[in-house]
Amino acid sequence: MIIGIDASRANHKEKTGVEWYAYHVIQNLKKNLPDNVRVVLYSDVPLEGDLALLPDNWTSKVLNWPIRRLWTQGRMSLEMLFSRPDVLFVPAHVVPLIHPKKTIMTVHDVAAVKFKQSYNWFEKWYSVWSAKMAVKKMWKIIVPSEFTKKELLSLFKKTKEDKKEKKIFVVSHGYDRNYKIIQDLEKIKSTLNQYNIKQPFLMSIGRLEEKKNTWRIIKAFDKLKSQFKHDNLQLVLIGKPGYGYEKIKTALDESEYKKDIILPGWVDQEQVPHLMNSAEVFVFPSLYEGFGLPILEAMACGTPIVASKNNSLEEVGGDVCLYTDSSIEQITKVIHRFLDNSELTKQKIKLGLERVKDYSWEKCAKQTADLIIG
Repeated sequence: MIIGIDASRANHKEKTGVEWYAYHVIQNLKKNLPDNVRVVLYSDVPLEGDLALLPDNWTSKVLNWPIRRLWTQGRMSLEMLFSRPDVLFVPAHVVPLIHPKKTIMTVHDVAAVKFKQSYNWFEKWYSVWSAKMAVKKMWKIIVPSEFTKKELLSLFKKTKEDKKEKKIFVVSHGYDRNYKIIQDLEKIKSTLNQYNIKQPFLMSIGRLEEKKNTWRIIKAFDKLKSQFKHDNLQLVLIGKPGYGYEKIKTALDESEYKKDIILPGWVDQEQVPHLMNSAEVFVFPSLYEGFGLPILEAMACGTPIVASKNNSLEEVGGDVCLYTDSSIEQITKVIHRFLDNSELTKQKIKLGLERVKDYSWEKCAKQTADLIIG
C-alpha cells in the first residue's frame, strides 16, 4: 500500500496555524502509520529540518513546477495521473483535480463564506470551491471541530444530510509541548528584552486583520488604560498584517497609548511560549475560527484566556475561558475581570492546565492514521 501526503505547507519556514497542523500531524504519523506501508511526502521544494528525517518506509518527492501558482492543480495533478498512490492525504491545502478515489482532505474552516471581504476574489473562490469539492468528491474529510463540521454541512443543503455527514470526521488538534509553564526565567527575560516588552502586558497572536478583530483589541486596550487606570499595561500583537490592516493602522495611529503597543511581527516558535508565559491575559476575540489552536497553547502555559463567543472557541475552551461578544465594551470588561480578580485568574488557570491534557498531536495523528488506513 502506498500513501501519499502533501507536505508542501508543512515545509513552510514561517508557519502559522494551518502549517503547524500539517507539520505536527506528519511528524506524528511517522510513529503511527504501520511499517508495512510505503509513504511518500510530496513538496514543491526539498524538505527541511525534522520534516526531512524519514522512517525507512518513507520517502520524499520534490515536484518541481516552473510557475509560482497552481502547483497543486498543475504539478500534483500530473503526479496523480502518472504515479498515483493508493491513498492521498492533503492536510493543509486543496486537493488536486486529478486524485485517487481514496483521498482524504482536512477542511480547517469555511471562513471565506462568512467573511468574504477578508479574501481576494481568487482566494475566496478557491477556498469555497475546494470545500464544496471535498464534500462531493472526497473519500473522507477531516475537520478540527463540531463547529466546522456544521459550517461545512450548511454549505450543501440540497444534498442528503446523512450521505454528507458519514464522510466527515472530527479530529481535534493537539498542541506543541514546548508550550508549558517555563521555569527558566532568564530565557523569558531575554525574549522580553529582545522585543522591548515589559510586564504586565496583554497578548494576542494571529494575522493583524479584520477577521481576528485586531482593531477592537486595540480600542479595548485604550479603554483599559483610560477608564480602568491600568497605567503600566502593554499590549503585544504578534503577527503580520492581513486583510483590513488599514483599519488596524488607523486604530494604532489614533491610540493615545501607542507607545505601549508592541508589534513584533512573526515570532519564532521557540520564543512564543516565553511571551505566553509572561502575559497577564491572552486575548483572542476572533470573529471566526475553525478550531483556535492558540487557545490550547495559552492553557498549557497557564495563561488566562479571553475568547469570543459563537464559533469553535467555546467548544475548545470549555469552562476555561471568559467569553465575550465582538464589541469593544465587552472585550474591555471581560479582560478587566481577570486583571481585577486574582482568585478568578487562578481558578481558570487551574482548569486550563487540566483541560489541555485531553489534547495532543499524538492522539490527533493516531485518529488520522486510522482514517487513512481504514
